Amino acid sequence: MSAADLAARAEQLVGVAPRRARRVAAAAVAAARGESDRQAEAAAWHAEALAAWTLGAMTEAVTASRRGVAAARRNGDPSRTAEARMTLAFLLHDRGDTAAALRQLDAAAADARGVVVGRVLHQRGLVLQRCGRDDDALAAYRAALPILRRGGDLTFQGRVHNNRGVLQAQRGLLRAAETELTEAHRIYAELGQDNLLADTVWNLGFVAARRGDAPAALARYDDADAIYRRHGVPNAELLLDRCELLLSVRLTAEARDTGTRAVGELGAAGMSTHLADGLLMLAQATLADGDPAAARGCALRAARLFTRQGRDRWALLARYVALRADERSGAPAPSLRRRAARMREELGAARWQAQALDCALIDARAALRLGQLTAARRALTGIGTARNRGPLELRVRAWHAAALLAEALDDPAGAARAVIAGLAIVDRQRAVVGATELRVYMAGHGDDLARLGVALACRSGAPAAVLDAAERWRAGSLRLVPVRPPDDVALAESLAALRRASAAVEAAALAGAAATTERADQHRLEQRVRELARRASGSGTRMPKPPAVDELATMLGERALVSLVVDAETLVAVTVAGDVATTSRLGPVGRMHRLAEAIRFAMRRLALQHGPTEPAAAALGRAAERLDGMLFGPLRTAIGDRPLVVVPLSPWHALPWTILPTCIGRTVTVAPSASLWARCTTATIAAARTRKPGRVALVAGPRLPGAVDEVARIAALYDGATVLTGAEATAEAALAAVDGAAVVHVAAHGRLRRDNPLFSALELADGPLTVYDLERLSAAPSLVVLSTCQSGVGTALGGGEILGLSSALFALGTTSIVATVVPVDDADTTEVMTALHRALRQGRTPAAALATVQARAAGGALTTTAASFVCYGAG
Repeated sequence: MSAADLAARAEQLVGVAPRRARRVAAAAVAAARGESDRQAEAAAWHAEALAAWTLGAMTEAVTASRRGVAAARRNGDPSRTAEARMTLAFLLHDRGDTAAALRQLDAAAADARGVVVGRVLHQRGLVLQRCGRDDDALAAYRAALPILRRGGDLTFQGRVHNNRGVLQAQRGLLRAAETELTEAHRIYAELGQDNLLADTVWNLGFVAARRGDAPAALARYDDADAIYRRHGVPNAELLLDRCELLLSVRLTAEARDTGTRAVGELGAAGMSTHLADGLLMLAQATLADGDPAAARGCALRAARLFTRQGRDRWALLARYVALRADERSGAPAPSLRRRAARMREELGAARWQAQALDCALIDARAALRLGQLTAARRALTGIGTARNRGPLELRVRAWHAAALLAEALDDPAGAARAVIAGLAIVDRQRAVVGATELRVYMAGHGDDLARLGVALACRSGAPAAVLDAAERWRAGSLRLVPVRPPDDVALAESLAALRRASAAVEAAALAGAAATTERADQHRLEQRVRELARRASGSGTRMPKPPAVDELATMLGERALVSLVVDAETLVAVTVAGDVATTSRLGPVGRMHRLAEAIRFAMRRLALQHGPTEPAAAALGRAAERLDGMLFGPLRTAIGDRPLVVVPLSPWHALPWTILPTCIGRTVTVAPSASLWARCTTATIAAARTRKPGRVALVAGPRLPGAVDEVARIAALYDGATVLTGAEATAEAALAAVDGAAVVHVAAHGRLRRDNPLFSALELADGPLTVYDLERLSAAPSLVVLSTCQSGVGTALGGGEILGLSSALFALGTTSIVATVVPVDDADTTEVMTALHRALRQGRTPAAALATVQARAAGGALTTTAASFVCYGAG
């Protein structure tokens, strides 16, 4: 094969197999020198430069490109020289030397002829686009396209459409962007250029992200990443867009990790232009993750890089992020006001409109801190567009500022309306996504607004207002039923593979092996499960309104509701009993948090028999008495001896409530929200009216002493129960038995994953049954009893949200759950669970049945084990 043929082959391989392209290009250079073919040598160096750049070897790419320019000039071929300079310009800009890049393009334009003129114009447009000179870039693209069409250059036509699509997306013209990118996708598919095709898939994901469709964006990013990986192509730039998307759904820790990885890869590759972009994105992720000092450092480093690259518009954006970090760090208000006002003008002039509006919000908040109401009102003039357009985070901050101003102007009704409007925006955005994980984390966008709403309501002193403010935000994701991911077969297969990998890790651990390979497989499969689950789109259904106090009073009957909220570090209780609702301020919440943790610690010590039991029992008694006095002392007149429905603070879902003196012997049910309790109660009443006997499913997991005996004793109480033990108790068999059952009992080891609560699991014969598995159920079981250690414990997150096994079941439609909140003794648990089911068979409700068992166990050997169980839901 001749040198020219080898060079042509290398250029063809760049977009398909870049590593192979480099090998062929090296052979072409050697052959060209042997044949004294300067034109082939220039073409070979061009292919080598592009392939090296594709693989992240920036220094080698620039060196190869310079050699290509030299070879083309020695050959006396102006068009080939122009193309070589064009490639060098692109690489120099990517390395951060914009001025040198533009000089190369000027020289290329002087040499270019025919279709090469169009290619040079495209390259100039790309450099100008990355410098923020959008209008000049569009003009270059417009001039390039007809020349490329006349010359029949499909590859560069695709590049023009692709880059113009990205530019239009950045300007907010999403329909135009999608049209451009779809055309680029068609061209690359026709040419069979996989890597370029992946670029358009990635950019279509970027458009979906800008539209607010996180599931579609994640799916596009995953598809693009799969193509890049298939060809061994690193793409740190894709990580930056993924980081931005993760921020939009408030997965801040994951976004920060992704941004850190991107910055590392870009720095190692010598891609200074993209490194500046990466530092800016990392600054935003770090700020969202609660580290303003580190965010400020990243932002200022990005600003310096942007300035050196001549990208002044982007340097301004980086300084804006530094300003936000300073505000979060509590910088002096006068300084913030001066900087925000100046930066608002600069950002507006640079067409960063959303960020300019945010500077107005920073100015207004600083003015409010100083008590300068007129200045705050003036700063907020004209920000109405920010409340209804732009990124979700900005819209929420705009409504928050409007609420603060209304509050400062002694307009509590106006402040409350602003809070409700801001939270409604977050609710609408959450309804677009189907994955529980995304819905839960997105709640964090509204935390500040929700706290302000509760504070305003508490100030009013009206119980109905306080309850409404709390319920509008509390555990909102449980009011939206999870949507099964579109690729359900792939998800099921990935979950099955994950169970096998987890079982292999467990087996290796039991054998004392390191299990390095097995853990890597487990991590990879967990990531795949998350990717598939996140693709689910929501129905867009509006969040149902929380029930009013009079509705709750009717449903409660003889029961009393105690709903707990926090206002200015003080615990506040709303009590509804009979037709009377009251509000009570109970005391410092921090002290009560410490007492609650002391109770759980003492219960764990007693259950696990760590150390002498007498001191632990005494400590438990003291902590329970003190917390009970602070919590229920002021409420005793209101609640009397009524059965209780408790809506606690998120961390207190894991509190063994019946260890508190007020709750001993009393029927108590715990609910994530009053809204969820009302929904579960309504469903329970409706099911009771049908009087249809339901199925019973009993499952015993492996390696749990007493599990098989426990299930056997319970099975004797039910006719025709489905019993799964030993090798039959697999995840798929359990899911089939549990689906739509009336009563489910699982005795198995449980595992709480605080790092990723949706991988919390029940250990079955073939591996873990995770929350992701439960979300595949077509019909939720009505009553679920989880006789597993800490099965009622979830991870408390923003927005009063809890992620774990129990919350997943409630989201699906389960009405009552009995679960443990501390470790339990296996033998004692069998006795307690058998007694519980015996009481259920006698017609008691789950909460009443558990109360009966706990009352009988009080003071005896089973006291601690019985008190470790809590009834959640309708009760």
